[in-house]
Amino acid sequence: MPRKNDEQHLRRLIAFFSALIILAILANLVFSLTQSRWNVLTERGNTAQKLVQVLEEQTSGSINAVELALQAITKSLQLLPAQSPDRKRMVQEIMEGNIRNLPFVRAIWVLDSEGNMIHDSQQLPGRYNLSDREYFRLHRDNPAHGLYIDRPILSKLGVWFIAISTRISRPDGSFGGVVVAAFEPKYLERFYESIKIGKDGVVTLLGIDGTLMLRVPLMEGVYGEKLNPLPKFIQMLPSANAGSYQSKSSIDAVERMYFYRRVTGRPLVVAVGIGENEALAAWRSFAQSHVVASLAFVLVIAMLTYLTLHEVNKRAALHRALRERESALAHAQQLAYIGSWRMELKTMAVQWSLEMYRLLGIDAVNVSPTLAKFLMFFHPEDRQAIERSVQDGRAWSGELRSDPALGPLRHFHAYGTEIRDAGGNVTALAGTLQEVTERRRSDEKLHLAARVFEHTRDGIIITDAENNIVAVNAAFERITGYREAEVLGNNPRMLHSDRHDAAFHRALWDSLQKTGQWRGEIWNRRKNGEIYPEWLIVSAIRDAQNRATGYVGVFTDLSEIKEANEQLEFLINHDPLTRLPNRSLLKDRLQQAIDAAQVNHHQVALLLLNIDRLQRINDSIGHDAGDALLQEMARRLLANVQAGDTLARMGSDEFVLVLTHFENTDDIITRAMRLLDTVAAPCVISSHALTVTASIGIAIYPDDAIKPGDLLRNADAALSHVKQAGRNGFRFFTAEMNARALHLVSLEHQLRSALARNELSLHYQPQVCLKDSRICGAEALIRWNTAELGMISPADFIPMAEDTGLIVAIGEWAIRTACSQNKAWQDAGLPPLAVAVNVSMHQITAGTLPDIIRDALQQSDLAPHCLEIELTESVLMHETEMAMRQIAELRQMGVKVSLDDFGTGYSSLAYLSRFSFDKLKIDQCFVRNIMTDHKSAAIAHATIALAHGLDIIVIAEGVETKEQLEYLRGGRCDEIQGFLVSPPVPARELAAFLAKSAGISSLSKTNIE
Repeated sequence: MPRKNDEQHLRRLIAFFSALIILAILANLVFSLTQSRWNVLTERGNTAQKLVQVLEEQTSGSINAVELALQAITKSLQLLPAQSPDRKRMVQEIMEGNIRNLPFVRAIWVLDSEGNMIHDSQQLPGRYNLSDREYFRLHRDNPAHGLYIDRPILSKLGVWFIAISTRISRPDGSFGGVVVAAFEPKYLERFYESIKIGKDGVVTLLGIDGTLMLRVPLMEGVYGEKLNPLPKFIQMLPSANAGSYQSKSSIDAVERMYFYRRVTGRPLVVAVGIGENEALAAWRSFAQSHVVASLAFVLVIAMLTYLTLHEVNKRAALHRALRERESALAHAQQLAYIGSWRMELKTMAVQWSLEMYRLLGIDAVNVSPTLAKFLMFFHPEDRQAIERSVQDGRAWSGELRSDPALGPLRHFHAYGTEIRDAGGNVTALAGTLQEVTERRRSDEKLHLAARVFEHTRDGIIITDAENNIVAVNAAFERITGYREAEVLGNNPRMLHSDRHDAAFHRALWDSLQKTGQWRGEIWNRRKNGEIYPEWLIVSAIRDAQNRATGYVGVFTDLSEIKEANEQLEFLINHDPLTRLPNRSLLKDRLQQAIDAAQVNHHQVALLLLNIDRLQRINDSIGHDAGDALLQEMARRLLANVQAGDTLARMGSDEFVLVLTHFENTDDIITRAMRLLDTVAAPCVISSHALTVTASIGIAIYPDDAIKPGDLLRNADAALSHVKQAGRNGFRFFTAEMNARALHLVSLEHQLRSALARNELSLHYQPQVCLKDSRICGAEALIRWNTAELGMISPADFIPMAEDTGLIVAIGEWAIRTACSQNKAWQDAGLPPLAVAVNVSMHQITAGTLPDIIRDALQQSDLAPHCLEIELTESVLMHETEMAMRQIAELRQMGVKVSLDDFGTGYSSLAYLSRFSFDKLKIDQCFVRNIMTDHKSAAIAHATIALAHGLDIIVIAEGVETKEQLEYLRGGRCDEIQGFLVSPPVPARELAAFLAKSAGISSLSKTNIE
């Protein structure tokens, strides 16, 4: 293909250069002819332009002479007395004198104001009135018109003349007549004829409106007529008084080049026309000879090109024949993956076939074959044999490996032979190179197949067409216990376990005959008599005629897999920690119990048991201890389970007991109390003595529900009531609990869209400083008012928001709303005060509280010290490190932080030592009983003293009586809030309250209204 492309390229190159030479000759011919033609036309044009200029000057001079004669006659008429007897004679002498001086003027006459001829140089007999002449009317009607040149007129004597006239004005300026000179064109005609412009040449005098005044050569019947079509110079005159154009004459239809020039100051144009054919006659003769010479030269080049291409084609045919033979050889080498080579030992010149290039992966176009390139392709360890063969000039054959650095390892068989000259001397080496990589791979695959056959974990059995065993592998021996020698020649039915009937084996063989394969699970018998399951795949081996020549069976021992599946099945349906049934198996068991109860018309009780405060154990002594406790509880509870009952673990700290055998509710109560006592018994976990309690919710089929899911849900509702009542007890499900649960579900659904519906609002409860009785702050409390349910208690929706995670979005809304409202109060002129906002554990866990507060302060432009964040001890207990970092960041911003519900948690003193608080709030449970319970009073006093010792402000909430106020004042409490001051009120009411704060500040220290 490259050789063919080269031949085509050569032919195209020869044709291209021949065409290029021919084009150059033709281009030169065109250029020379065009240039010479342009030169001829330019030369004739220059001559014509000079002639036009001479003719224009001659014509202009003649007309100017006539004008001077007419002006002289007009002046004489004005000066001669009208009544002088010699007037007529004198005028006659003047006219005759001018005619003698102007040979081109035939006659002169004078008309009076009426058009009567009063003077005539020819003294014609009779009287003439020429008032109908155009020149008379023109001068009469246009006093300002100067010399007028009329179109040619044929006189009665058969002579053409042009009337040139001028006006006679009286001394008062009125029209006195016309002086007219008869200008003979033949005078100019003789002058025009003296100019030699060729037989097709023409000289014309025309009016600027296209009227023909004079033409040389003369053409009868056209004088005084407007040419049609009009000459082109009429369109050109406004911008050019001289020029040229090419046009066909409307008189004699001869194509001419016209050169025109306007007579200075006159409405006349002189034009000279040169016949194009006559002007180019000499050029055409030159062009004809030049074209003939050029075409002859082109013909010679074309002939040479033809002879050259013919020779090239002849050689190309010889090359094609050679290439076809080479291609056949190369194709044969390619089919056999054999490349050929030859190397001259004297010059070390190397020749490769195309297949050699392909085998070595070398570009045949850009790379010249050398011994070095040949050696570089092969493994360094194999190169020495080739080099020795070349050095010694002897034949060599063997296998070669490719260089691993060049890619995947390939294998070749090389053969070299000696080529000798007439004297028997070795002058060259020639040989072949054949790739045998695929053959080596096939051999390796066969070897690998044999190794796989022997070492695979699956048993393999091969039989002949009569189903006699001809080979087995080691895995077969290991699985069945039979040695190969014991089974060779036998039928595989010796392994049958008798678990499958004859129909099963017929179906197996039918599948083999129809599809060539069968696969499935089968039970066979080992040599020791043990029956085991196996997964068997049997395939038929067929020859080229599709006849079965044998069968191959591959089987996997499923014994271990079966055991693993049984274990997996157990794990799927059981809790891995306690090994009790899980939720999935519980539902199945519960449904079975309900189905049986429905048939036998008895009841089923479901006891949902929760280990109280398991999380506290996980947090304090670790999750491993918690897991050990759950295992201990499972063991104890399982000991109380009777036959037919089911104990399951639902997950985390919940267990479920399904009772199917009981007489009445008293039996259920007895079992529940026994379970509570079992859980409450002390136990030792990880060297820790622990005592835990349990809470139980009970639902009964069919009284409380008839579906497993409903029973679980109702038992969970009862369990929730136990937890709310203080835990460590049990409770039966009631319809009121279900209604409460449905109410909570509806409440949760509406709470999710409360923010979007703008149903949430903030109420504010003022805080009073006991030192000066002024309002020093307010606590923002969330209120929810729905269109369907009305005002919802915070005790209902705040825990729900905590459980569902909605408290994060609601809490952020409360922070932003409180900041905006506080800033609005200050902008309205109310005194600044700090507004406290409660923060949930979920907001601390999110880790974004400082960013939210920073953004809220920036958006509202509120000073940081006007915002206070309230945290409970439960928040600090669950997220200690995260809370510590965020509290530090808030205090660094200038935001106040207070600890709410102090004294109701578990580690209050530890938190006071680790966290920096601005304010500590005494919970209302202590304030409520401060006057009646000495323990509550002692706690309040201790809290105040502790806070003051740490420089923390103390505020008491829930103050409702004057006695409580006085007691707290006496105990040096700093601030109070409660209904005694004001209940939580909307923002507008608190604004009014703040506006009247002067009245509050004037109250005595023993009286706050």
